Amino acid sequence: MDFFDENEMYNIIQVLNDWTKAYDEGKPKVSDKAWDELYFKLKQLEKETGVVLPNSPTNSISYEAISELQKVKHNHKMLSLDKTKDWDEFIGYFAKLNPFEDVCGMLKMDGLTCSLRYVDGKLVSAETRGDGIIGEDILHNARTLRSIPQTIDYKDELIIDGEVICTYKDFKPFEDEYKNPRNFASGSIRLLDANECKKRNLTFVVWNVIKGFNEENSFMKRLESARSLGFVIVPYTTSFDWDAKEYLIELAKTLGYPVDGLVGRFDNIAYGQSLGETIHHVRAAYAFKFYDEEYETTLEDIEWSMGRTGVYTPVAIFESVEADGSTISRASLHNLSVLKEVLKAPFRGQQIKVAKMNMIIPQVTWAEHPEHIEAKYRIRMPLRCSCCDEPLTIKESDSGVENVYCPNPNCEGKLSTRLDHFAGKKGLDIKGVSKATIEKLIDWGWISSIGDIFELKQYREEWIKKPGFGVKSVDNILNAIEKSKEVSLDKFIAALGIPLIGNNVAKELTKYIKTYSDFRDKVNNRFDFAQFEGFADSKTLAIWKFDYSEADRIYNNYISIPKVEEVEEFAAQTLEGITVVITGKLTMFKNRAALQSAIESAGGKVVGSISKNVKYLINNDVNSTSSKNLAAKKLEIPILSERDFVKKFFDLI
Repeated sequence: MDFFDENEMYNIIQVLNDWTKAYDEGKPKVSDKAWDELYFKLKQLEKETGVVLPNSPTNSISYEAISELQKVKHNHKMLSLDKTKDWDEFIGYFAKLNPFEDVCGMLKMDGLTCSLRYVDGKLVSAETRGDGIIGEDILHNARTLRSIPQTIDYKDELIIDGEVICTYKDFKPFEDEYKNPRNFASGSIRLLDANECKKRNLTFVVWNVIKGFNEENSFMKRLESARSLGFVIVPYTTSFDWDAKEYLIELAKTLGYPVDGLVGRFDNIAYGQSLGETIHHVRAAYAFKFYDEEYETTLEDIEWSMGRTGVYTPVAIFESVEADGSTISRASLHNLSVLKEVLKAPFRGQQIKVAKMNMIIPQVTWAEHPEHIEAKYRIRMPLRCSCCDEPLTIKESDSGVENVYCPNPNCEGKLSTRLDHFAGKKGLDIKGVSKATIEKLIDWGWISSIGDIFELKQYREEWIKKPGFGVKSVDNILNAIEKSKEVSLDKFIAALGIPLIGNNVAKELTKYIKTYSDFRDKVNNRFDFAQFEGFADSKTLAIWKFDYSEADRIYNNYISIPKVEEVEEFAAQTLEGITVVITGKLTMFKNRAALQSAIESAGGKVVGSISKNVKYLINNDVNSTSSKNLAAKKLEIPILSERDFVKKFFDLI
């Protein structure tokens, strides 16, 4: 480099540190990609000049977050990882250092790094990484996470590092309030109210054993030892190449884990330690950040679709591109805040870049922002509801996220989306009642409320004459509607479309409430549902605020909720405190989820791996030499067939 501009390097450092500070405070200003691009530019400048200025983020980890949580000094350095966006450089890093040492490949989780410490088998501390030296005490919240055992069958000191994450599935109810799962997880684990944190379904994933199992010199064997104690460990491979990369990415999709890259680490711990460390990172590991290749295209329009609560979701429509083996032409912008942040002033013909976030979810990553845009090309936010023509409003969530909203309680658009939910798979699952059919039924004037779906029989003769229908299709729909009238309490509550109350939450609710009348009494009396496991104050408020007039009409006039049998009451106690692992093919239950649901409704717990805490392994092939069978036999855990298990605990055979 012939000329060195120190001011350029200084300015980059100032910008990066400002962005990092905002990120650590839960208010990110830019995408990870934008941060990394500037970071890599700084690294290149430092490499070319040999100059590293004070406060460079290449020599630090992060800012200390602003919080009311108590600050604590770590018992070990929580260093970061050096990283690259070049695959060949990533693979070459390990080959250059030592081509004869085994390398473990694992997913790079996208959450908040934390550390746990156990003494005499008890959890005694939990801390965020903070600046790598000082973090925040989150023990009160860590004790509420199901994935963090409070006691373990290990008496020596154990220190493990991992990531607090939120899966895409668990994030879904909160996407109107938070920008992404990472921000949600980071903010949730640092809440002052442990009860609120408990209800947010966070997961702690272990990716390093700092102290413990010292007899093992294998990074992977120490991870497996942590798994045997009941921890969730990071998905990894024992060999690392392009195929392993593809396997891990597919696994992340299956699990619903938010990831932002891959990490390679030497399996030989002693060798890894011999490589030493910098002030910023360890040399035993190296990270590959994938952004899922970006594709430049042209914005054509923004489509606004209304949900059952009246919130409009903006969707970017663009010229189709081939991305990661599929064609994409649409990407959700989630809410008004994200739209403003990415597109600023959207217009038709705007050049944008799109990618599949974590190789899964299409998103707009960049957009041009010219100074002048002709009015005729501008894409305006809708001012009136497309369904009822009432003026739209902008409402802000508690976390500061803006949403476009229709305030009209009688909006037909809300009716169609609510009825689609009510009759759909997440509701009563009425076969043949698609959203397109629902919209036609509304247009014909046969449905003006959700309960009207149970009155459609009177229109049969007229219906069978409508284009696209006929005797068979109409009778099938009417028969399906008739069958749906007998429904379980949890399915009915989930079908109502109460915000934040989906199928899983409704199932939890009906562990404590057995009749709809009891549920309504509790709502009317402002019962605090937060005292039930899995319920936050936000869910309680959602239940209180919901309008039950239509639900009451449906309950009183159309549906029948079978009374809970005594055998279920008995079964609810049979598995209390019992932990079970399920493996192999099932014959009696439809799938593992169905068997798991039965076990959990009976008070039991289902986990994914064998440990001393497991009481039974369910496997129809009891004589199998699978790893789970062998582990169970080693720990003298009974292996029961599906039939024997049901007979033993449910007495149904």
